[in-house]
Amino acid sequence: MDIPSIKAQLTLADVLHYYGLKPDKNLRLHCPFHDDKTPSLQVYYKTHTAYCFSSNCPTHGKSLDVIDFIMHMDKSSKHEAILKAQSLLTGTAPKPLLPLTKAAILTKMFTYFKNAVHNSAPAKAYLESRKLDYAKLDVGYNSGQFHHGTRKDEALIKSCLEVGLLLPSGANTRSGEPGYKPFGKNGIVFPLKDAQHQISGLYFRSTINDSDQRHFYLKDRKGLYPSYPEPETEILILTESIIDAASLHQQGEMSGTYAVLALYGTNGMTQEHLSAIESLPRLKEAVFFLNGDEPGREAVKKHSHTLQGVLPQLALSQIPTPEGEDVNSLLQGHQAAVLLHLIEKKQLLFQLNLQLKNFQLKTLLISRLLSNR
Repeated sequence: MDIPSIKAQLTLADVLHYYGLKPDKNLRLHCPFHDDKTPSLQVYYKTHTAYCFSSNCPTHGKSLDVIDFIMHMDKSSKHEAILKAQSLLTGTAPKPLLPLTKAAILTKMFTYFKNAVHNSAPAKAYLESRKLDYAKLDVGYNSGQFHHGTRKDEALIKSCLEVGLLLPSGANTRSGEPGYKPFGKNGIVFPLKDAQHQISGLYFRSTINDSDQRHFYLKDRKGLYPSYPEPETEILILTESIIDAASLHQQGEMSGTYAVLALYGTNGMTQEHLSAIESLPRLKEAVFFLNGDEPGREAVKKHSHTLQGVLPQLALSQIPTPEGEDVNSLLQGHQAAVLLHLIEKKQLLFQLNLQLKNFQLKTLLISRLLSNR
């Protein structure tokens, strides 16, 4: 079958359908041939051609017919594209390897990271030092070797570049091939999950740096840890960090009584946190279990005010974290029962505010009486 015959019989719609591509109402696509933030590939069904208007595209300036489109999609020669077009017409074309969704890539990689914990002495040592039980938690370890040697896979590398698990790093000095820098190398890995409980982000905690550059979130951070709270949640404990949340989450005694949700630091109550909290139909109380320091106390004031604004009927409490301690440091220095003991001593914030106002009022009255003498 010659090229004119192929073009006369094979429609662009057939080619797009084969590759799982669907134009929008303006017949535009996110161009599959380059990193396209806004749809820049225009489809012309009448002529069975396509044209990318982005100057960043390697096809820019050239109208693509069905054979050209197949050639660029498969990164093949023109001859191979012609044979592929013929197989599409005869119905013998193999199913295409469609790109994985971000959730699928992250799930696949987290499974690899999770399995790596069992074979990593540094990962086990770090988790043991934090009294975190990897048998009870969804936790992994990134040695930074997943794209080397026998594991090298071009599709995997491309997927990891897309989600940010690999970063371009010049060229390999030995082979001359592209070099890559693994994101979050030597880090303990925790999954962040969306409302459907799929992995939508990853958090890395360095095992070799305990001063600066300790925390790494994957680009375009999304998801919550350990997950979105279940709809039946009545009491929700908010912690300052993911490791603090993990410290509570692994305590079996808490299941059925409390749900746990990690903030992302003292300023880390995001819109995603608020939306998840607002969506809980049975929620009666939010409990802050933040660090026992000034930033932690200020964060309680700030975030309790935010929650009061969106859920005015919600009871708000604070756990009296000892000075200089956090949830995980308490777990390291004491029996796990101390966490439940402190939770039982939670104090309603409005009562604390009332006590403070009464104290301030008494102080003012005493001051006035003394000044009138």
